[in-house]
Amino acid sequence: MTSQDLKLYKDLCSDDPQLLTAATRQLTRRVKAIAIRIVLGNSGSHSDIDDLVQDTVVAVWQQMRSGAFQVRAETPLDAYLGGVARNKWLKTLHRRTAEALTDLNDSLTEAPGPEHHRLSDMEEALARLGKTCQQVLRLFYWEGYKMEEIARKLGMTMDAAKVRKYRCMLRLGELLESDASDE
Repeated sequence: MTSQDLKLYKDLCSDDPQLLTAATRQLTRRVKAIAIRIVLGNSGSHSDIDDLVQDTVVAVWQQMRSGAFQVRAETPLDAYLGGVARNKWLKTLHRRTAEALTDLNDSLTEAPGPEHHRLSDMEEALARLGKTCQQVLRLFYWEGYKMEEIARKLGMTMDAAKVRKYRCMLRLGELLESDASDE
């Protein structure tokens, strides 16, 4: 931990409102830089960044004030901030996946209507995609893998996996649009 990190820690634990305000601003800037990488690199959008920053800053501040955070000379503060932000983001992704699966399950148990046709159209379009596209989309959307894990499973770089997912989604959209225009 650097001397700047230690000063930030002490200021965040301070009862002086001016020190606390300045330290909170500095902590927020540092967390935002970390959150941008985490969120945009793992299926998030720009609107998710502020939520993650707020949740992380509050959690870190509470841990520091309560004594749950232990100062370690060999560990940079940014590594700790990154860990907290990453864990918060993973919880958000898991919650979203669970909600999406619940919504999907609810829609599948209802009487078949126009949505049913859309689901079968999606299944047909997916079947017409190549094997790799099917794998990437299945791993990402249905099984909840992160892009890093997908890249490792498929033996490609993370950038290649992201590009592949993007192109597969474009192709899937084209197939669905062409099916809709045929009707």
